[in-house]
Amino acid sequence: MNKNKRNDVKVAYDMTIVQLGWAAWLIAITLMIFIGIRYFSADKNLGIEGFINFIENPYKIFMLVVGILSVPSFLSYYVKLGVTRKHYFIGTALSSAALSVIFMVIALIIGGIEQLIAPSDVQTFLGVKSSWLFIFIVFSLNIFIYYIAGWMIGAGYYRLGGWGLLFTINGALALIFLMDLLWSRELNTPLHSLLSNYTPENLSLVISFGASFALIAFSLWIIRALTKRVRIKM
Repeated sequence: MNKNKRNDVKVAYDMTIVQLGWAAWLIAITLMIFIGIRYFSADKNLGIEGFINFIENPYKIFMLVVGILSVPSFLSYYVKLGVTRKHYFIGTALSSAALSVIFMVIALIIGGIEQLIAPSDVQTFLGVKSSWLFIFIVFSLNIFIYYIAGWMIGAGYYRLGGWGLLFTINGALALIFLMDLLWSRELNTPLHSLLSNYTPENLSLVISFGASFALIAFSLWIIRALTKRVRIKM
């Protein structure tokens, strides 16, 4: 493996480990809240949807926040160590994808234990009849989008200041909205229910996946353009 590839992998590995350390608190606290609501609350209807659905929004918020922080926290650090902006970009993209997958694995493990303890037809955000593989892929894809949205915001502000923040916030909101629109017939949240009225009935999974990856590619291109020659702040 040449030096360039080692730098890409090292950035991805380091960022994944650091961000997993941050996420450990989120997962632990969310799990404790879920257990308290599900098994100790007087209102047994609370928390009935299962842990996978329960942690979806905390995951999204976390990914959005660490995506924003990934530029001021990591770009400056790695460039000062001699890592190129390109290697930072590739490493961050790999790390964000790895985090999405790892988060889903953790959610599935806890959800599986939950089913062993108290088997039930748990209503996940994709519906009762969804396969575990489908849940895994779509869940990972959707929380990954929130990291990309946050990363875009952080890159815009770091490169262009206030105007960049305004531009990239609008871009990030558009990205999230379009992703919700593409998956509005599969996902099961109030926003998705609202958007489902505007989604074509015959929108296939092939179109949803294809358009999703196209949006991701375009967003990554914007982030790369913003960080390619950005001046590092001391």
